[in-house]
Amino acid sequence: MRNAILLLFLAVIFHFPDFVDGAAFHVVNLKCEHAENPVGIDIANPRLSWNIETAQRNWIQSSYQILVATDSSKLRQDNGEIWDSGKIASMECLYIPFLGKPLSSLQKYWWKVKVWDKDGLSCEWSKVSNWTMAMVSSSEWKGSWITSDLQLSPLQKELKALSDFGMEPEDEIWKLSEVIRKKTDTITYAPAIYLRKEFTSNHPVKYAVANICGLGLNELCINGSKVSRELLNPAYTDYQKRVFYQSYDVTQLLQTGENAIGVILGNGWFNLVIPHVLRYYAADYIDTPRLLFQLDLFYKDGTRKTVISDNTWEFTTDGPIRFNNILSGETYDANKEMDGWNKPGYPATSWKLAIPAEAPAGSLEAQYLNPVVITDSVKAISIKAIKNGYSIDLEKEITGWCRVKLKGEKGTRIIVKYPGAGSHTLGRYQTYEYILKGGKTETPDAKFSYNGIKSVEIYGLNYKPELTDFTGIMVHTDFPETGKFSCSNDVFNDLNSILLHTMRNYVVHIPNDPVREKAGWTQDVETAFDAYAYAFDCPEMYIKWQRDFLDIIHENGYVPPVAPGRFDGPTINGPWWGGMIVYLPWKIYTHFGDKKILEESFAAMKKYTGYLSSIDSNYVVKWGLGDWLEPGSVRPVMTPVPFTSTIGYYNTALITSKTAGILGFKEDAAYYSALAEKIKVAFNNYFFNPLTGRYAKYSQASQMMPLYFNLTPDNKRQLVLDNLVSKIEADSNHVGTGFVGTPLILTALSDLGKGELAYNLANQRTYPGWYDMVFNHGTKIFKEDWKGGKVQMPPLGGSLGYWFYYSLAGIQPDPSAPGFKIVVIRPDFVPGLSWVKGEYKSLYGTIKSQWKRENDNLILNIEIPPNTSATIYLPTDQIANITENGNSLINNKDFTSVTPQNGKTVIQTGSGNYLFRIKILILFF
Repeated sequence: MRNAILLLFLAVIFHFPDFVDGAAFHVVNLKCEHAENPVGIDIANPRLSWNIETAQRNWIQSSYQILVATDSSKLRQDNGEIWDSGKIASMECLYIPFLGKPLSSLQKYWWKVKVWDKDGLSCEWSKVSNWTMAMVSSSEWKGSWITSDLQLSPLQKELKALSDFGMEPEDEIWKLSEVIRKKTDTITYAPAIYLRKEFTSNHPVKYAVANICGLGLNELCINGSKVSRELLNPAYTDYQKRVFYQSYDVTQLLQTGENAIGVILGNGWFNLVIPHVLRYYAADYIDTPRLLFQLDLFYKDGTRKTVISDNTWEFTTDGPIRFNNILSGETYDANKEMDGWNKPGYPATSWKLAIPAEAPAGSLEAQYLNPVVITDSVKAISIKAIKNGYSIDLEKEITGWCRVKLKGEKGTRIIVKYPGAGSHTLGRYQTYEYILKGGKTETPDAKFSYNGIKSVEIYGLNYKPELTDFTGIMVHTDFPETGKFSCSNDVFNDLNSILLHTMRNYVVHIPNDPVREKAGWTQDVETAFDAYAYAFDCPEMYIKWQRDFLDIIHENGYVPPVAPGRFDGPTINGPWWGGMIVYLPWKIYTHFGDKKILEESFAAMKKYTGYLSSIDSNYVVKWGLGDWLEPGSVRPVMTPVPFTSTIGYYNTALITSKTAGILGFKEDAAYYSALAEKIKVAFNNYFFNPLTGRYAKYSQASQMMPLYFNLTPDNKRQLVLDNLVSKIEADSNHVGTGFVGTPLILTALSDLGKGELAYNLANQRTYPGWYDMVFNHGTKIFKEDWKGGKVQMPPLGGSLGYWFYYSLAGIQPDPSAPGFKIVVIRPDFVPGLSWVKGEYKSLYGTIKSQWKRENDNLILNIEIPPNTSATIYLPTDQIANITENGNSLINNKDFTSVTPQNGKTVIQTGSGNYLFRIKILILFF
């Protein structure tokens, strides 16, 4: 016992690392570029991150050390032969750039880290993690682009010639679309391309990496097995600028002796067969599918074998997929199935040798995205006879397809359609044809398309199907969940669950409506970013999408409203659409702490701000869509377009100024700050009546947005706020905003001290409101407009998800320390709720904020992750009425400061779990 005490004393005095191993803290959740053990890193200096796990309060990292090696066994000997960072004095544990020896393409690297706390104690080394490089340089691709003998259709060639017809008015585009639609009926053949290659491997494999770029979409198999459950790869980009490839660890699929590679190429957006009203058909990159492939086998004896795409590969277009188009569905002829085509020894006697293909113009980049996969399934709930067929209803709306059990004689043609909103697809829409092989039940799946589905129509059966013959297959980006929310209002819980489902449906690599357009409308950033950022691990999606914006910006700074794409849309645009090229990187930086995207985007931020400055004089922008889809209208009636557009202009200038300051460009920061101030003065001169305290036409948006963006003169804020409250009450506590105002309305009210009014607005059961949209129109999905109409999408619902986390749970980022390095806990204890539970897994670790009313007490349970600090707001300035874990706050050494401020108690503290108890009789009676 004496020896144990002595060792404990010596460990504390001399900071023995072995002591700390058993007790204090550990390094966990190692990530490279946002991912655990990623395959396919093409960055010369990838960034490394980790979390700390400890029960200690106020834990701060003081130093770290990283070891990187080419073999895990070397790390076990603490040999970082590629990089030993040494002991680095730093609190940082996110985005640490690799600074070791140059990294080699396709090499697997192993790494571990240990850290020291503020007292100089170190932990044991972390568990070993790894990453695998892709191609560090495009010159390291050994293969050639190959293709088949397929040609573009005459219509495609005709439409491709329109790539330079410019920013025509939308009515002209619609007229042209009707002409195009009449020419698409003859397009019935658009097959997938099947390619194969056999090779021999006669040595034991240490590891093997396959790199593939198959355009438009691809599926890769080795020895008859798919290499991944991922679907619809690669993600859509502007192929003139960037082309994604995927990297896969395929070690386990290889065998000694003969092996076979099989690739199926679909058309995707690269070869859009059936045109789209948003002018995707006019893209200059449109061409037939093609493949670039490289498989590298690293043998245990130190040798290496490389298998590449070249003219020795074989292809056929006579496989079972006779037609495929991202918008239109597929035709599958089971009679043309080729059993074993992707296995060694297949007799490909009728196959042809591959043809050299021209490379797309865009640079090859590794794809950093959460995968699109099958995530779940739903049941069919009803079936009814319709003319020549049957209509089947699924239990809820999904993105994906319906898996149908089919029976029939050989050659029977079955047609499956998914009704939705086909106006923007200029021809065949969400239609699947199956030609049966006969003799047994057949259950084909889609491969190179996806759909927005609630009901299914089936034609060609000679029997009445059973409900069990139909299963809705959910397909979307597979986001890990980072947020949890629940409260005492079951309606809010139901709405949150439905919102999460809608949000999942809405993302196939990027946010896009799966029913009508499958297009990435830029303003979806504002409407739903915060809801996604709290609920899902999604920084990679938004970083990818921001780069899409950077790819499409015009030389004069104009940014089209859809990315990627070829739709310039000058009259379906505005500062809250194109301006997302400024807004999005700022949101990524604020929520995820990623400064790199600001560096990439700053030049474009300046260009776009300059564009807005050029189109209107006197610092008032009159161009744009405004508060799109206000209740009762499409284009805004209650709030003038120049009002919201000028606020968008102001916000753009302000963010550009802040970004310049962060990046160290002092002159730019001063210039754009002065510009923002000029816009602010002009805005108030143009729209504000200082006598009445009313803005513009006196709508909810016009009263709320100047307060939210701090445009209102300080001495008029209360008057403007009173008018906002009066306006909402005059609207019988119904929401009165559209796409621009709605994302802000609830959190703005809570921030302005009107949480009870926000609650009444959110809890409203009649039109217009969130409950009415979801439950009163025979659907359980968030829709595009307040009447529950148009297509499934989360923009109007996103404000609820944001409010749940940001206001009700009160989990907020501190703008001065982005990425939740400093956590703000400021719950809105609205009278309508008796308890709230909120949880968010930030990049530093889990943040929790849970509160409840219990008799005459308000109880608040908070968790702050290690290596961060927090500012906590409690709803009374009577410090004596607050305890933490039974102890007084006065002279409590766990807190940096405890200060009464504007009727609240503000606590500065570090990490840890805290349990506050507040006497509420004083607060509310």
